Amino acid sequence: MKEPLLSRIFRLSWVWHILCALAVLLACVPILWPLQELPWLSAEHAALAGRVVATALGGSVMVLIASCTYFLLHMRNMRAFFQLGGWCAVWAVGVFVFIRMAIEADAPAPYENSTEIDTRQTYTIHQPNENLTGPSALVIPISPESHRADVLEQTPNLQLLETQHEELLAGYLEQAPRWAFADKSDTFYTKPGHVVLVPPATGGIPGTVHATFRTVAEGEPMPSGFQPVKPGEPFPEPANDKEELPDIALELSGKHYLLLAWRGTKHRETAHKAINAAIAAIDSRMQKLAETPTEETAARMCRGKIKRLGNTPELHLIEPNNQYGIYQAEVYANPGRPGTLLLAIRDTEGNLLRLFSFPARYSTNPAELFRHDIPGAVSDWMRENSTISSVGNFPLGAPFFAIKCGDSHQYFEVSVELQFSPSGTNGAVTETLIKRHYKVQAYENTPSE
Repeated sequence: MKEPLLSRIFRLSWVWHILCALAVLLACVPILWPLQELPWLSAEHAALAGRVVATALGGSVMVLIASCTYFLLHMRNMRAFFQLGGWCAVWAVGVFVFIRMAIEADAPAPYENSTEIDTRQTYTIHQPNENLTGPSALVIPISPESHRADVLEQTPNLQLLETQHEELLAGYLEQAPRWAFADKSDTFYTKPGHVVLVPPATGGIPGTVHATFRTVAEGEPMPSGFQPVKPGEPFPEPANDKEELPDIALELSGKHYLLLAWRGTKHRETAHKAINAAIAAIDSRMQKLAETPTEETAARMCRGKIKRLGNTPELHLIEPNNQYGIYQAEVYANPGRPGTLLLAIRDTEGNLLRLFSFPARYSTNPAELFRHDIPGAVSDWMRENSTISSVGNFPLGAPFFAIKCGDSHQYFEVSVELQFSPSGTNGAVTETLIKRHYKVQAYENTPSE
């Protein structure tokens, strides 16, 4: 009995599979080898290669399905299994040949330019908005919710110091890291070095309270733009709704005034509560001096709490609100032995931008951490020889610094590394305690050399 034509065609389908496999291998040539090495290949040929591969492979699969279905329907199961086995054998050989071709070609990954991923940066880049805890911190968080919005808060501690210990208060304000270096101009709130009191963000930061102390002797003019008001009096109101809230000069019953400038939303209740929260926060920080009005108390307040419990070194960096390009740093560490701590700030190329070196505070108790204020922790001779010579924009001893690189408002990445060098090694031996990466900007007047 003569075999049906369709049966003979399907029985020889392995020939079709071989042809399809050869077509796929030939189509892979312009993919595996660069076009410049095969000038006779055009870009159109390379683009067509993928479609040829898909068509040949799809055609081979369709013939396999058709042949197996035909033989199964005619109860020729062994012939159907032979069809599947032959297809697998042909394409196994094709895959082996393709692998050899790929190894020989050593081809780059397709679309390398568009999908290349830089795996060098595996660290986190932090924002310099970490809270400091020492007495030099220029940013003080406040909670306005529990304060009034109709009259100004009372200042019992400040008024007591002003009326009974004016010289002590003046001496403290002249040496306190937080207050001593504020700009004396009437627009102090646009200059670096003043205290900023920040309410919590609720759907965006509503504003900030800028504060500084100012001595106004009898007969001297009040700072321009500031309205004198006493504690307990109603808030001064703007002349009309289009004007900003007036800046306040809070009278402390003597020569000292607490200048307060709100910058943010014009919503009066929000602004008034924030100003009152700022007044309360500042006055509460004067309570120790009011209760024990001695030079020793003032010195302790200027020094702050120098240690706390902990065993993991910490590094905090902050750019005070609206004081662009200046920074404060604070380190908690306990190397356990005498030596020198170094705070090195470098750019992405490893170039040293700033270096602070200062004696380490330490103890043999591993559960203690000691606070180091940067650059406040720098000894006087180091500060005179390094801080001022490198950045002469700020007063001697100021608790903030600039980074010499680039232009203001042009952010760049730096690494901040805390190292420890034991005594007697002259810096030849160093141990890295902390390394963090930050996004920072240069102060507008920072030299670029």
